[in-house]
Amino acid sequence: MKNVLLFFKKIRFILFFMLLQLFVLFLIQRNSSYQQAQILNSSAGISGWMFQKKNAVFQYFNLKSENQKLLEENSKLKQEAFYNYSTVSKNLIEIKKKEYERQFSFQPATVIQNSTSRDKNILTLNVGSLKEINPEMGVVNSKGIVGFVKNVSNNFSTVMSAMNIEFKIPVRPLQDSCVGTLMWLPENKVNEITVKGIPSYFKIKIGDTIVTQGGSGIFPQGEMVGIVKKSSPESGNNNQLLTLKTTVDFFAVHHVFVVNNIHKSELDSVINSINQ
Repeated sequence: MKNVLLFFKKIRFILFFMLLQLFVLFLIQRNSSYQQAQILNSSAGISGWMFQKKNAVFQYFNLKSENQKLLEENSKLKQEAFYNYSTVSKNLIEIKKKEYERQFSFQPATVIQNSTSRDKNILTLNVGSLKEINPEMGVVNSKGIVGFVKNVSNNFSTVMSAMNIEFKIPVRPLQDSCVGTLMWLPENKVNEITVKGIPSYFKIKIGDTIVTQGGSGIFPQGEMVGIVKKSSPESGNNNQLLTLKTTVDFFAVHHVFVVNNIHKSELDSVINSINQ
């Protein structure tokens, strides 16, 4: 206590000076409208700056919940997309939701592990069988296809990345009906993928968009795959070899959607009966 009193005794003149300054400011603010406006403007600017910084801090700590909300909203938007519905009757002309039934649903998920340096790259998601995730479900993000589910536990699932030499699905040009096979070759780089099997008489140009054909039942028809960056003859036949730049950046895959084709078991049953 003695030390505190000695400290205030040492700075008593400084404290007295500060009190006088505050009193002078009070008199100026009270008797001068110009100075009053200037002081108010300055205090408003300081308050605004402080509130801005406070809001930035709160926004930073709320990023996780905001991202989750965005995922759920994007999932709902994907489920409302027209290509997720199949027609009930060919005689219907007017398009109404009650005349269609949903074919695909989308489950938001987060990538917790992603490899890009192997021949057989995989991703791990934070959703599993408890969220009704099953093998052979497609995985997409807002840019396009990512891969499809291979193995599932209660709370996690592994995904065969499109950057995997075993990955193969049917695809087609956005503006054409010809079908080729999408695959990742050992000579392909990350974010680069190949399409084989499209006959040479189809005129595919550099810059054309390639999308999913939908025949495998894993992905909806029309999901983005990549942009053609190179076209060359395929050796041994009359087809062309397309090299694409993927629309998905596989170095930065974080938020994804697991695609559930509600009719897939029926489709598989039909395909298997034909093969037998």
